[in-house]
Amino acid sequence: MRRNRRNNAKKERVIMIASSAFVLTALTMTGIYMKSNQEESQNDGYTIDFTQVEDNVQDKLQEIAQNNQTENSLGDNLQDQIGTGQESLPFGMNEMIGLEDDLDYTPMEAGSNQIEIPDPAPELQETPGLDNSDTLIQDAPAKATPEPEVEPTPEPEVKQESKQTSGIVTNTLHFDESNGMLRPLNGEVLIPFDMGKTVRFVTLDHYKRNPALMIAAEPGTVVTACAAGKVINIFDDAIIGHAVTMDLGDGYQLTYGQLNGINVTLDSYVSMGDQIATVAEPTKYFCRDGSNLYLKLTKDGQPVNPEPLFH
Repeated sequence: MRRNRRNNAKKERVIMIASSAFVLTALTMTGIYMKSNQEESQNDGYTIDFTQVEDNVQDKLQEIAQNNQTENSLGDNLQDQIGTGQESLPFGMNEMIGLEDDLDYTPMEAGSNQIEIPDPAPELQETPGLDNSDTLIQDAPAKATPEPEVEPTPEPEVKQESKQTSGIVTNTLHFDESNGMLRPLNGEVLIPFDMGKTVRFVTLDHYKRNPALMIAAEPGTVVTACAAGKVINIFDDAIIGHAVTMDLGDGYQLTYGQLNGINVTLDSYVSMGDQIATVAEPTKYFCRDGSNLYLKLTKDGQPVNPEPLFH
C-alpha cells in the first residue's frame, strides 16, 4: 500500500514538472517570436536573453530526469530498509513515514474507483467461524420486542352495606326516691330546705323560702356524687359560684354549687360516690354564713328536699 502511495506521489511530481516545462517552453517560444518581429534590437541593460533561458530549460529537464532516477533507487532502498526493520533512514524520511502513519485514511486519486462511501447504517456481517449470536454491539442497542398489551381484568365490585350506628354510648338512667342517695360530704346542715315557710339568710339578713340544702364544709373538702347521673351543665352563678347540674333520670336533676376544682366534663357519666369537685370559698352571698355545699334536687323542675333521701 505504501508503494502505491509513492507511485501516486511520483505521478503528481511528474505532472508538476511537465507543466513547468510546458510553461517555460511557451515563454521561450513567445520570446523568440517577439525577437524575430523586432526591427531594432535595443540593449538598455534590461534585454532578456531567451536563448540562455532555453539552455537552462534543457539543463533543468536533465536534472529532473536524474532526480527521478535517484528517487526511484532511494524508494527501493527505503522499502528494503523498512521491510528489514532498519532504523537508520535518510534525513527527513522518518518524518515522512511518521506523517503517513498518522493519517487515518489512505490517500486516493480523485476520480478513481477506490473511493467508497460508507453506508449510513452498516449491518452486522457474518464472519466465518464466528457465532454472530455472541457478538455484542454496543453502538446499536437491540430493539426490544413490544409485549402484547394485556387488558386488565376488571375487579369485581364490592358492595358495602353501611349501617348507621351511634358512636355515643348511652346509659339508661333511673332514679327512685325509695333507693335514696349518698351523702355528698360529712357536715351539718347550715341552711335547711324549706318551701313551706321562710328561713333566715344571715349574710343577706333576710328571710325567704329555700329550694336547696346548704351543708357546712371547710374549703377543699371533697364532694362526691350523691347518685349516678349524666353531666348536662357546668356553669358559673353569682350566688352559688361554680356549679354542676346532673341528670339522674326519671325527671330528676341534681345541682351542686359553691364548687372548686371541678373534675367532670360535659356529657360525661358519673357513678354514685365518684369525686366531682371540692368545696370552694363562699360567695359574697354566703360570706357571713360560712363556706358550704349548695345542693338542689328537682323533680320535673319542682324542688325536692334531698335530706330525707340520704342514707
